[in-house]
Amino acid sequence: MKKIFGLSLALIMIIALAAPALAADEGYVVALCNYSIGNSWRAQMEQEFIAEAERLKADGVVSDYFITNSNDDINKQISDMQDLITKGVDAICITAASPSALAPVVEEATEAGIKVVSFDNDVDTDEKVAYIGINEEEFGRIGAEWLAKELNGKGKIIVLNGIAGTSTDAARWGGAEKVFKEYPEIEILGSANAGWDYAEGKAAVESMLSAYPEIDGVWSQGGAMTQGAIDAFIAAGRKLVPMTSEGNNGAIRSWIENKDAGLTCLAPSNPTYTSAEALRVAIKALNGEEVEPRVVMPLEVVDASNVEDYYRADMPDSFWVLTELDDAALQSLYK
Repeated sequence: MKKIFGLSLALIMIIALAAPALAADEGYVVALCNYSIGNSWRAQMEQEFIAEAERLKADGVVSDYFITNSNDDINKQISDMQDLITKGVDAICITAASPSALAPVVEEATEAGIKVVSFDNDVDTDEKVAYIGINEEEFGRIGAEWLAKELNGKGKIIVLNGIAGTSTDAARWGGAEKVFKEYPEIEILGSANAGWDYAEGKAAVESMLSAYPEIDGVWSQGGAMTQGAIDAFIAAGRKLVPMTSEGNNGAIRSWIENKDAGLTCLAPSNPTYTSAEALRVAIKALNGEEVEPRVVMPLEVVDASNVEDYYRADMPDSFWVLTELDDAALQSLYK
């Protein structure tokens, strides 16, 4: 019995030692668990993941990949995560619809041996490999401080936030709110959650222009919303005011076209290739490399001195300027 047991144990050890090498030879199975492609930033972000996954597939590092999208439905994203766990994927890159609601299923995935990397919209748990993204609170702070200086510390402003309940929305506004509290003579007339979307941003500003005869500035946490705000001001015949923005091609175009009309902007920007960076970090973790638990990406800022350098006349308004996609991929995405 001991001899048989010894042989069985030896075989088990050989199989166990061979399994990781076999998995590596065959390539990893990875996934993107996305909560929305409801605006062009998120659609481009998804394509950045696909481009990186295809590159890794060509190199034999990845054998297959899955992409899920819950269309802003938190319960659907939880179900998507559970399906990916059942599929036995090796790694999941997740941008979460809710930092708290998705935490238990992320922990479930980690317990199942899956490498989970959170990016863009974080998850409230340490049971993951890492979080990848810009400093979102700094994003909000930079814009708010610039706007306060443009207004000489006083005036009436309106606020355009993103998707309520997401960590990005909360962090960006949290950074801005801390600044505005230091300026008691800056009055926030109204705010709206416009989903980082052009049409929603334009509609929200149209309503606030009707409600408020005097608006001195716009703090916006998204470029497409800012473009909507610019167009709403112009359509209403209102004087253009300082507005914070982001690296969206349409917002940058509108900014350049209206500089002579007095429009001033500042645009801290979030790269759409955050998803690709999250996948690269997941692969490092799968390969046994050490990974920092929080990877803060550089926060590029478009300002009056460099705005012309970021604008691409050959691309549509919906394009986001901080990208790793090549021209062929961009033309395919924005054809």
